[in-house]
Amino acid sequence: MTDAEASERTLWLMAAACGASAANIYYNQPLLGDFAAYFNAPPTEAGWVAVAAQTGYGIGLLFFLPLADLVERRRLVLLLVSACVVLLVGTALAPTLPVLVLLQLLVGMTAMGSQILIPLAVDMTPIEKRGHTVGILMGGLLGGVLLARTVAGIVSDHLGWRAMYALAAVIMLTMLFLLRVGLPHRPPVLRIRYGVLMGSLWHLLRTQPRLWSASIVSALSFGGFTAFWTTLSFLMISRFHRGATEAGLFGIVGLIGALGAPLAGRLADRKGTAFTVTLALLSSLAAFVLMGVWVTIPALIVGVLLMDLGVQSVQVAAQAKVISLVPEARSRLNSLYMVTRFAGGAGGSLIGAAAWSEFRWHGVCIAAVALTALALLVHLAGTSWEMKRQTAASE
Repeated sequence: MTDAEASERTLWLMAAACGASAANIYYNQPLLGDFAAYFNAPPTEAGWVAVAAQTGYGIGLLFFLPLADLVERRRLVLLLVSACVVLLVGTALAPTLPVLVLLQLLVGMTAMGSQILIPLAVDMTPIEKRGHTVGILMGGLLGGVLLARTVAGIVSDHLGWRAMYALAAVIMLTMLFLLRVGLPHRPPVLRIRYGVLMGSLWHLLRTQPRLWSASIVSALSFGGFTAFWTTLSFLMISRFHRGATEAGLFGIVGLIGALGAPLAGRLADRKGTAFTVTLALLSSLAAFVLMGVWVTIPALIVGVLLMDLGVQSVQVAAQAKVISLVPEARSRLNSLYMVTRFAGGAGGSLIGAAAWSEFRWHGVCIAAVALTALALLVHLAGTSWEMKRQTAASE
């Protein structure tokens, strides 16, 4: 293997690292009930653990992802992974809930190395193979995100939540060693100051209104998704008398649903992004209504399938639209898009925890329906504006 081109083995290594890194912000979701019981805290306070992880990830995307254009990316990835290992060890030893929240914020900030690995892999791949490369890495990322809940639930029920974060530290330490051996060096792509680079983000925000609409739609959709996952463990404990294992097993159900999301790319090619996003949001709306009206295990299984398919399809279609707006600024557009998306995820976790505390499961589903319906309204308004703009330009 040369620095200019990645081997298949290197791509699979990077895919595994993407999944392991992203998983760190999702381990907490089936464990929130355990945190509440362990620290004798109400669900709203335990929910701040999920909010912190999502927020930290968004902060990392905003400040570290653009930095990847200025520094040697292998070195940056290894630094982030090393810091993540230390913070995961700290999480496993957290003495109080506020300390746990702070550590999860920092873990989220360092866990975004996967978003550096994806464009790095694309840079090392011939143009005719880039679709294959993105597919491998996104498969690893998605697998890590969804299976994290299953692994966390099983490990926590058998060994306790601290053991889960000790295991996560071991996984990331293994990834650190493998990446140090197998990840090639890549020179920086820009020679400008970091302040100038960050200032260009504001220019993109001012000049790309389609970035706003796509990002807001994705954020609201993701908010409904995280509201569900943040409170599922509370539902499993209070209504079904089940633990973190059963809550985590829904991650496998979600994985089955989300694996259909690549179809969204092909559907968008044939029918357009607007049609695809509309259909995906309707799928999510149907899921939350179903899970709110029929609170049974079969309804939850079907709902998770529809929800994950819908949310991941919105992600695929919206992100593809955003990064095509300005080809020479793909990384910065992706940074702005992902920051907005994860801000929505953090807000959804907070809203879900608050809705559970006040109104229990039906309140959570109503909140998720409201967020998804608002996403649909923003999407339809943005689509209408684009159609009017295109019509005016053609006249």
